[in-house]
Amino acid sequence: MANHGAQADPVDVAVLGAGLCGLTAARELERAGRTVTVVDKGRGVGGRLATRRIGDARFDHGAQFFTQRGPDLAAFVQELEGAGLVREWCRGFNRSDGHPRYWVVGGMTALAKYLAADLADVRTGVEVRAVERTTDGWRLVADGAEVHAAAVLMTSPVPQTLALLDTGGVELDPGIRPPLERIDYDPAFALMVLLDGAGTVPDPGAVQFSASHPDPEHGPFSFVSDNAWKGLAAPSAITLHASAAWSTANWDRPDDELHAELLGAATRWFGDATVDESQLKRWRYAAPRTLWPERSCVGVDGATPLVLAGDAFDGPRIEGAYVSGRSGATAVLRGRTAGS
Repeated sequence: MANHGAQADPVDVAVLGAGLCGLTAARELERAGRTVTVVDKGRGVGGRLATRRIGDARFDHGAQFFTQRGPDLAAFVQELEGAGLVREWCRGFNRSDGHPRYWVVGGMTALAKYLAADLADVRTGVEVRAVERTTDGWRLVADGAEVHAAAVLMTSPVPQTLALLDTGGVELDPGIRPPLERIDYDPAFALMVLLDGAGTVPDPGAVQFSASHPDPEHGPFSFVSDNAWKGLAAPSAITLHASAAWSTANWDRPDDELHAELLGAATRWFGDATVDESQLKRWRYAAPRTLWPERSCVGVDGATPLVLAGDAFDGPRIEGAYVSGRSGATAVLRGRTAGS
């Protein structure tokens, strides 16, 4: 994985976003012989595949695991198992549904790093300000650098994607714009708590409540996970996700108030242990609430392809992001890029 500065020569495809969807698409495109530049405003790759170190512990504070349901992801899971990167966690946290859940050895960020490792040009810490159409393709305008490409694949949250296209003066087809504008996202708060002793999160190491509303007996949380069960910490490093409903209702409150309230609500999971350290993370675009109606991805322009992809196009799960990334790459390859 390279991380370069300004670019003079155009590439076949610019991929906006170094999360699972963007990295998956970039890998598919490079395997098809295209030159690709991936850009992301984050300090590292991964997006919601996020792992943070607190003390000697590591916390997955975005996605906690991924579920495999369809055949496309099954083949990828076999590759990851062969690389020693993933292990099956369970087949349901509260009850079995037959679908395997996997955790990533070393934390969820390791999955993104695995995908990015062999890519030729991945640029992090680059905030794109606008996406513009040129006479022969596209230009991504960023502070101190530009990326020129024959095609662009955008995997950022749809509201951010539309803002970048608007700033660049790109007009979308009237049949495409309205359903894109209807795509919305639920926010989420993640509370990370490092304990000096073992917590009380039961086997298999996580409890999952409703995706939209928490269990009324357990306060604001929709998912509680002890990272110790994944080998990331000892004795306990607990990640607690506030529900979509609670996070939406409380989004505008100050961090210190939210931190204190969530920490107080989390104490039932601590047992006799005390808190060594805790941190709060905001996820504004945690999961899409509404989806693109036709699934997988949307191709806006065929001559100089502009393709939009992400979990809003194939379901609010890691599997959806992976499938959409592959579909987005296929849509680009069907267009006329410089390497065609």
